This record gives sequence, structure tokens and C-alpha cells, in this order.
Amino acid sequence: PPPPPGPPAALPGTVDVAIIGGGYAGCATAWALAARGVPALVLEREADLGRYASGRGAGLGRQLCEDDDTSRLAIRGAACLRDRFAAVWAPTGGVLCFDDPAHAATYIERAERLGVAHTVIERADVLARWPQLTELPIGQALDVPGDGVIDATGLLHALAANLDIACDAAVTDIEAGRVETARGTIAARVIVDATGAWAGALTGDPPLDAFKRHLFVVEGTPAGGTPATAPYVWYLGRDEVYLRRDHSGILVSPCDADVTAAADQQPASDADDRLRSRLVTASADLARAPIVRRWACQRAFAADRRMRLGRDPERPWLVWAAALGGHGATASPAVGEVVADAVIAALG
Repeated sequence: PPPPPGPPAALPGTVDVAIIGGGYAGCATAWALAARGVPALVLEREADLGRYASGRGAGLGRQLCEDDDTSRLAIRGAACLRDRFAAVWAPTGGVLCFDDPAHAATYIERAERLGVAHTVIERADVLARWPQLTELPIGQALDVPGDGVIDATGLLHALAANLDIACDAAVTDIEAGRVETARGTIAARVIVDATGAWAGALTGDPPLDAFKRHLFVVEGTPAGGTPATAPYVWYLGRDEVYLRRDHSGILVSPCDADVTAAADQQPASDADDRLRSRLVTASADLARAPIVRRWACQRAFAADRRMRLGRDPERPWLVWAAALGGHGATASPAVGEVVADAVIAALG
């Protein structure tokens, strides 16, 4: 990716729109505002972008999510990624696998209702593309050819290109018309809270729930290998797991969810054991494969598991772009457009 944007010599004293947070939500909002001719200043607390949730995930471009509202945003976001961000989108397709027929039926009905191209396939069809998954108890699967794999870091930098971003600009306080940062005070007509797991902290609103998830790349392609164009596989059964091809092996996650503090992305001491025990239920070969690297990412949710987007009902100067719940990469262009419309309405 290109080098991260550096801080300007001085922050402006006045802006129309101040966006707090330089992750997917913040950068996508600024990107969508720029497309509408509305300038915005993004304030990032760290020295560069992508230190926390954004840019650290698996980059699975999954359109069918846990509910219709999130799915609509992911569908819209994926369409934009395929069209306008093709350089960071690999059109691999995706396969969602189920052990419960009722759970599978829910996703099939959602795909039909929302117009997502799909084919219902059987276990043998999955194994034809991922022969390693001999232990995975697949009852039914959904092939979604419009899904893909996203270059997570590349997308963040593509969204951020040509934006006005101030790094090392931690925000310490906000109120109507004012943003207090570590580098000075800014007058702002509209403020966007796009702070991820920290959302609400500056305004005293209910905090989001932050969860840590571990990701790994395991070595090689055992059991006959997997073509580089193979779709990602996301098993939504009892022992949830997802995997995809990676340039250095196979990326896999046991889909764990440790409640954690907002900045905690340190891998747990038993992370490797968790991976092995989960992979045993999917692939004995992968469970034995050497681990090339490991890391943790973070997902943030509101209590109702819905994204927190749009104008605050009590504070007309505040707009939310938070609680993306692990769907930030896929949904980011759509999230940015929704929030940008709310910002423009707030500007009046």
C-alpha cells in the first residue's frame, strides 16, 4: 500500500465536517462526502491508518449476513467494490456451509429475497474445491459467485487516497460546534463518531461490545492442494470456522470471540490450541499444518447487533458511523454513502 498520510503542519481552526477515526467507517464517509463535493477532515489518533480493526481482518467479501439490513449494506458495498475498487477485490466467490437445514433455509430465503445470485450445492461440491475439508459436517451449502476476497489494507488506503487526514490527532473531547484534539481545538459544524470500538466514549453514550478474533495463516496446501481461485469457505455450523487461500498458505480463523478492551489485539496465549481444536472438526490435514503467522483483529457491536449509522436523535450536530460488526470491509462504501447523506442533511 502507499505510505500512510502524515499529519499536516497545523490543524485548521474551522471545518464544516470533522470525522473522528481513520478506519473503514471514517475514511468511507470522507470518500463519499468528497464524491458529493463536501470536504471533511479525518482525525486519526494513531501515527498511521489500520492499527486496529480496519485493515486487520480476513477480507472476506460476504454479502449475505445475519440480518437483512446488514446484508443490504454488504450487497451494495460489494457492488461498489467490484465496480470502483476492482484493484483490491478478487472475484473468487464464496461458499457458506451449514449443518442445520433450518439455518441454511434462512440464508437461502434471504438470498432470494434480496436478489443475491446463488446456487444450493452439496457437500461433494464443496470438497471438489476444498478437498482438505473431509471432516467438516456439511449438510447443505450456498455458492455465492458474487462474493470475493478483499485486500483489507489496500482498501483502507484506496478509500483514504486524496482525503484530508490528520494522524497523531487524538480527540479528547467534543461538544456542539467544537472538537478538542491533542493538537488543538477545531470548530466543526458536524462531527462524525467513527471511532470503532471507542464509539460513544466521547459523548457518554452506551459503549459498544468489543470482541477479539484470532486469524492464522497455515503452511502449504495439504490434501491435494486448493486452486488459487478457490472460493472462500465460511462454515456457519456449530463449530464455526472460515478459510481462504492466502499468498503464503491458507488463512483460517476459529471464529472465536473474546470480550476485550477496545485496544486489545494481543493474541491470547492459548490461541494456537483453539485453532487446532477447531480445525480437527474440519480438516485433520489443516489441523497438523505448521502455523506461518498469527494475529488478532477486533469487531465492535451495538447491543442490538445493528450498525449505528446516521444522525443522533438528540444532538443534531452528531452523526454516527460505528458498530460495523465485522462487515466493515465489504459494507464500507455503502456505509460511507449512508453516513455522508446524513452529514449533508445535518449541514442543512
